[in-house]
Amino acid sequence: MNAYKKFSYYYDEIMQTLEYDLWLEFIEPYLKQNAKLLDLACGTGSFLMLAINKGISCYGLDLSSSAIEIAKEKAKINRFNIDYKVADMTNFKYDFKFDVITCFFDSVNFLDSKAKVKELFNSVYNHLNDGGYFIFDIFSPYMMKEYEDNHFVNDYDTFKIDWLTKKINPTTLKHDIKIIEDDNVYKEEYYEYFYDFKDLDFSNFRLIKIAGDFNDDLEDEDERIMFILQKK
Repeated sequence: MNAYKKFSYYYDEIMQTLEYDLWLEFIEPYLKQNAKLLDLACGTGSFLMLAINKGISCYGLDLSSSAIEIAKEKAKINRFNIDYKVADMTNFKYDFKFDVITCFFDSVNFLDSKAKVKELFNSVYNHLNDGGYFIFDIFSPYMMKEYEDNHFVNDYDTFKIDWLTKKINPTTLKHDIKIIEDDNVYKEEYYEYFYDFKDLDFSNFRLIKIAGDFNDDLEDEDERIMFILQKK
């Protein structure tokens, strides 16, 4: 299962440079007042902690039980009413629909087949109100090339991370993560899969926008390809 375990407890500190406000700014034109927003692969909930300040109803799901545990605790500490649950983003169930569904930080690339991506799109479609928006990203060919042999090592206040990313075949990246804290060593591995956006099936949606790295257009050196789809 491509779900964070121990890594979840270190994620916020390691990823503290992520600019969640840019993602919120990107989706804001599609958030009407009193909207219901569902964030797929929500991780530890940092994005929704910002989004809820816009006066909308926020929901999040993630395959990682440890990430959801942390997200719930963060919401409780800040007295935010955010509904979280552990679920597979390709096959989730709610008894109501949403105005906007998001899936960020190349989470779609964690799915290991086009069939799984299709299941994701179907689940999203079934949970969107008519005219609702699905906003997501995938990593670009440029990013695939940049990370095909990447080694990140860093010392934090209480732990050290050794993160090696390797391209193991033309469409797959393998992440080997080692975290050292005191005398404990935690090892986890994750896989990401490249998808050409031309191969994605948007047949149930209207393509509203394709952008790169929050720009109005898509450049060759953009790391993320961002999509805004609308339910027909």
